[in-house]
Amino acid sequence: MFTPLDSVSLPYLILSACLSALLFRRFSQYVAKERKPLVKGCLPEPRAFQWDPIFGIDIPISQGRALQQNRYLEWLRDLHASMPHTKTFSVKFVGHRWIYSTEPEILKAVYATNFQDFGVEPIRQHPPGFKPFADKGVSTSDGQDWAFSRTLIKPFFERSVYISTDRIRPFADKFLSLIPEDGKTFDIQPLLQRWFLDITSEFIFGKSQDSMTHADRAEVTWAMADVLRGGRQRAQTYKILWAFKWDWWFEAVTKVHAFLNPYIRSTLKELEERQQRIKDGLAVGEERTDLLWTMATMLPNEEELRSQVCLIFVPNNDTTSIFIGHCLYHLARNPDAWKKLRDEVTSIGEAPVTFEMLRNMKYLNGILNETHRLTPNNVTQIRAALADVVLPIGGGPDGKAPLDIRKGDIVSVTKTVMYRDPDQWGPDANEYRPERWDGMRGGWHFLPYGGGPRRCPAQMMVQNESAYMLCRLAQKYSSIVARDPEPYTARMRIGPSSLHGVKIAFYK
Repeated sequence: MFTPLDSVSLPYLILSACLSALLFRRFSQYVAKERKPLVKGCLPEPRAFQWDPIFGIDIPISQGRALQQNRYLEWLRDLHASMPHTKTFSVKFVGHRWIYSTEPEILKAVYATNFQDFGVEPIRQHPPGFKPFADKGVSTSDGQDWAFSRTLIKPFFERSVYISTDRIRPFADKFLSLIPEDGKTFDIQPLLQRWFLDITSEFIFGKSQDSMTHADRAEVTWAMADVLRGGRQRAQTYKILWAFKWDWWFEAVTKVHAFLNPYIRSTLKELEERQQRIKDGLAVGEERTDLLWTMATMLPNEEELRSQVCLIFVPNNDTTSIFIGHCLYHLARNPDAWKKLRDEVTSIGEAPVTFEMLRNMKYLNGILNETHRLTPNNVTQIRAALADVVLPIGGGPDGKAPLDIRKGDIVSVTKTVMYRDPDQWGPDANEYRPERWDGMRGGWHFLPYGGGPRRCPAQMMVQNESAYMLCRLAQKYSSIVARDPEPYTARMRIGPSSLHGVKIAFYK
């Protein structure tokens, strides 16, 4: 006989049945995936200890907490230090197998050898991590969408563009005029952000924001910083976004869109009017040559164009200024390195600084590389497996056997740990020593701009702009002094930035 008690217990019985079915399905998938290697010789990777080894909720929670507490780099280093006998291991991440590694051969496979087998869409686009900030773009898409995004921007990073120092010079002159003289303490990071906002806005939009003259116009940089900081947190915790509050991030996204929308709408309107005049046989003026204009001619849809622009303008507006700030952070603590840099750059006399001059300055380039190594902008390289694939290394207790990766697995190469690995860099791996780059050739153990088809197209532009600014600073000032009262603390955006800024003083 059906009783009221039965009506109360029925929902619980249904819920229990659903949970049991879900657990059985998970277990069946786990057994099917684990029971047989893809090829003979593959061995399972070591697994890190977890409090929740079945579902792996503990990893994103501890990771998200580390990001919020500005100790994400320490969290990564501690995680790898917990597995001292191997450079490759796995964790469960909300039901997913997540491979962590510092093996250059795995980075090579992900970047190049097995490029087609790995992608970013399952991480950056299919979850709502970056939305509504952006959808499709060069850093969130795979396949044809990625190829199209790459085509949109590639002409602007050709040699004829990035070798120009004339483009940089007027912005550098303005920047140098704003630096306090003769030992006054100041934080150079906000000024670097204003400098790069101005040079980037002219490059992308055809008109400089001129924030070095009007400081209030740089307020958007703080919103962009919050977008990147939140984007990093959301990308790392995309499986449990519901566990954190994101109102502050959505507010920052709204501010960035409000900044970009007038540029995009006026460009689309101007393009439409120009095309109509051409159709009507009327005269038109000289065509714009900025990046936004070129992108609009190929993608005249406002929402899609904004997504593409967001994923170029916002991350790039952060990385170069922070990178130069890190260079100065290290140089202020290594006066001998500043002296050697100054000796090198003053040797050219009063001649205008050119791209070829900068490329031939060995110590200057050693400073750039050493800064990339100790404080990389890209601390991890994360890819999702789009197909079953065998990696040449990573399996077995010592990580030396082949490793099978299944579709849906995540591979994360931790560059910030790889770049300090004594096996690669020697016993002084944690020391700042630009001299180590004298005669050293690059390889898969050091790729600050990535490698393979997805290598950063702006690599040479960033190197040229950074080298130019350091050169001009060292020409003008005889010494640089650190005035930071706090130890370096990394606050994660697209990469790490100094939580306390870069407080220094210059002397002529």
